Amino acid sequence: MISLESVSKSYGAIKILENVNIRVEKGQTFCIIGPSGCGKSTLLKVMALITRADKGVVTINGTDIHNASLTDNSQLDRIRSSVISYSFQESLLLPYLSALDNIVTVLSPIKKEESSGNHLENEAKNMLSKLGLANRLQHYPSKLSVGEKKRVDLARALLKGSELLIADEPLSNLDPDIGNIVMDLLKERAQKGAAVVYSSVSPSDSRYADRTYSIKASLFS
Repeated sequence: MISLESVSKSYGAIKILENVNIRVEKGQTFCIIGPSGCGKSTLLKVMALITRADKGVVTINGTDIHNASLTDNSQLDRIRSSVISYSFQESLLLPYLSALDNIVTVLSPIKKEESSGNHLENEAKNMLSKLGLANRLQHYPSKLSVGEKKRVDLARALLKGSELLIADEPLSNLDPDIGNIVMDLLKERAQKGAAVVYSSVSPSDSRYADRTYSIKASLFS
């Protein structure tokens, strides 16, 4: 599904990633563990094609992303849109849309085959209900807590239905019960064939994953 070979990334003189090798297959749940500031978000953004590595090879479904990005930017955009779902550490919600519309309005152009009638809206309501937001559907982001906004962002990423789902610290600002629900939903996506990658500062959060990568020690377990 996705592989990183000898990937490195620096910002000026600051080396963020060095010689990272990772492979995640469809159906796997993969956890990246490390303390704040160690480069987890940078690594996830490289995997999500948001940030370009300085060195190394990133391959998605057999496509060498570096070559694709150099020769055809539209191809890279198509891969981002059709293959990848990304949930940022700090949720990115449109301030002028309700929680429900932040899902339905954003995903409708992508999921055209499912947007007819009320199908997508019903899916969104069901997902938000699972995440404890049934009474927040019409609330705007300014009226939602940090944790609630995080859940809306995660719901949108889950419902996009991409082959690769990447979530940056999905358990941050969530209480344990909601956190368990979130991880059950992520694992369910993997069971349906997606490759799921998430990050955390807490080593105990790796218990949800099939495989773990410590970015600080650069060791698999």
